[in-house]
Amino acid sequence: MKKLETIDQNFIKTLLDNLPQNIEELSVPKDKNNKKTLELISLAEEKDLPISFNTDKKLSATFKPSQIKDINFLEKLISQKENSLLLILDHVMDPQNVGSILRTALAANVDAVIVSKNRACHLTETVRKVSKGASEIIPFVIVNNIKYLLKNLKTLNFNILGCDGTAEKNYYECDYNLPTAIIMGSEGEGIKPNLKKDIDEMIRIPMNEQIESLNVSNACSVILFEARKQRI
Repeated sequence: MKKLETIDQNFIKTLLDNLPQNIEELSVPKDKNNKKTLELISLAEEKDLPISFNTDKKLSATFKPSQIKDINFLEKLISQKENSLLLILDHVMDPQNVGSILRTALAANVDAVIVSKNRACHLTETVRKVSKGASEIIPFVIVNNIKYLLKNLKTLNFNILGCDGTAEKNYYECDYNLPTAIIMGSEGEGIKPNLKKDIDEMIRIPMNEQIESLNVSNACSVILFEARKQRI
């Protein structure tokens, strides 16, 4: 994959803190010496990263982007961790939402975000940008068939939860301390009916009756941080 560039200081800080080996070069404006820039320069120097100076008046980093993962990676990840927390996105198409979800998933200690090969937003440059660097850390897995994946997860004793506004059980009434896979449906259609047959529990986020539902990225935040709270 080609190298990418970012001018987002939060993205750069995330790379410097977690994946400095993926940064090819940090380019710094000659005449810019604000506190944030100086902190990033100092951090890059600590990591022995190459720094160049430019006249473009912008701070930027060239980096090697993370690679998409496959089912083999996911199987190995699950086998190595006793209590995995997985997030499955069923036909979520908006890159803004997917980028925000990756950022939330990383903050909530999700082990992997999974999407289908077809009719799904993948790891685009927009997704990476919106994620503020989370896309480079959390595994992003593409599988051929989500339904087949769910059947395999059930054989591994995963508790499979699906979020749906019509469900009777509230999201905070579940036990997230088991191996857990959470499915979030698309913005317009929700979770596909053929997947619901393999879901152990449907859960809902109770809210003011004046609003119909939350954006999928906001709903992910609510549920994932409940999972994190229970797992701390």
